[in-house]
Amino acid sequence: MTQSVAVSIEPTVELTLALRVSTDSEHAATIAARLLESFEDTVGVTLTARTVQTGQVVELAGRRRSGESAPPLRIEPDSRRVLLRGEVLEFTKLEFDPLLFLSRNPDRVFDRITLMERVWGLSGGNGRTVDVHVRKIRGKLEPVLTPIATVRGVGYRFDGAGQVLIAD
Repeated sequence: MTQSVAVSIEPTVELTLALRVSTDSEHAATIAARLLESFEDTVGVTLTARTVQTGQVVELAGRRRSGESAPPLRIEPDSRRVLLRGEVLEFTKLEFDPLLFLSRNPDRVFDRITLMERVWGLSGGNGRTVDVHVRKIRGKLEPVLTPIATVRGVGYRFDGAGQVLIAD
């Protein structure tokens, strides 16, 4: 006796995006890879295709392995955007700059005066303004992330290196 089973297979949807960017050939593959990675992170899909440029197949730079998820925090210095799990957060200049500085210098402790000088170019003061802005940064990232640690009597340290992607 033969039994037939109907199998419903959903067709794969193929989406082709065309984007024209003028740049030199040396940087074209890197730009294409970054655009595709940004698209993946923003839309929440994983692209399996490769970018084709001048007849050559170019691997996507910095691709995540299958099953590996994107870090929850994405900082885009050029556009001055911060995304937490794909959602854009509003950061003022006085919040964005120390977050970017600390995330670019993970596992290093900076005292308040050093942060004021190196982040904002200010000299003098008591450093309490740093405390205020770190508190505001934490308020926007918590409870999802707590990447900035207070080192009592010293200053602040960024402990979330594996939880952030800086999209330079």
